[in-house]
Amino acid sequence: MAAQTPVSSHPKLGVADVAKLAAREGYLFGLSFLFRQRVAQFVPEFSPNFHNRQLPIVFMVPGYMEKPGCFATLYEELLWSGVRVALYQPRYVLASVHEMARDFGHYMDTVLEQAECEGANTYLLGHSMGGLIVRKAMSTRWHSHTQVQHLFTLASPNNGTRMAHLGVGDCAVDMLPNSDFLNELNVEDDAHRQKMSSVIAIPDALILHHRFAHLEGAANHVIDRTGHMALLDEPRLIELLKRKMQGQNPHQLLGA
Repeated sequence: MAAQTPVSSHPKLGVADVAKLAAREGYLFGLSFLFRQRVAQFVPEFSPNFHNRQLPIVFMVPGYMEKPGCFATLYEELLWSGVRVALYQPRYVLASVHEMARDFGHYMDTVLEQAECEGANTYLLGHSMGGLIVRKAMSTRWHSHTQVQHLFTLASPNNGTRMAHLGVGDCAVDMLPNSDFLNELNVEDDAHRQKMSSVIAIPDALILHHRFAHLEGAANHVIDRTGHMALLDEPRLIELLKRKMQGQNPHQLLGA
């Protein structure tokens, strides 16, 4: 897949394709909900290799009403590729995105202060609303956290989503198109977009249109025939992330 695939190059899906993808997406939503009830048993907060200071670090942040179980496949793939993983669990489920970002920022600061994390190349992944959380947290940290090499938003409403009208909590208000939060955020981190990528799922039942996931000035990657949740299990996403990290960690066996 090219570094930045134009959306217009993807053919429209037929009715049968849409129905198949919708069924898959619904199944994955249900599976994600059931799985995350027992997430602590299966996906540890810190990967078993976390004390290996030679390895790069990835922070993963789930989205609205999600728990870390949604990252299970991606977590395992990156772990076996030679990456340390820190899996953040939002504590304030219905708080504003600003409050969640403040909490994640404190969490990230605490982890990176550990001796085994000093100077390690670091990457941030946020799915859906999690992408907004990591963007907001980094908006005041790009100059102080120089070890952060890249930030990825995955199926994130970078320009809002009309589906947020169906949500509850301050965070849902923040995700509405043209919300005060998004208008401020899209100015605050504008100067650092060269270190950001937006991965756009097509189709996406929660973002609705690719323009709402587009991040001006960042690298925008389109992955078609997937979905909002299905994206997280998508081999093309895993390959994209490994390729990006491999370029900045040439001595690691990423992608092996």
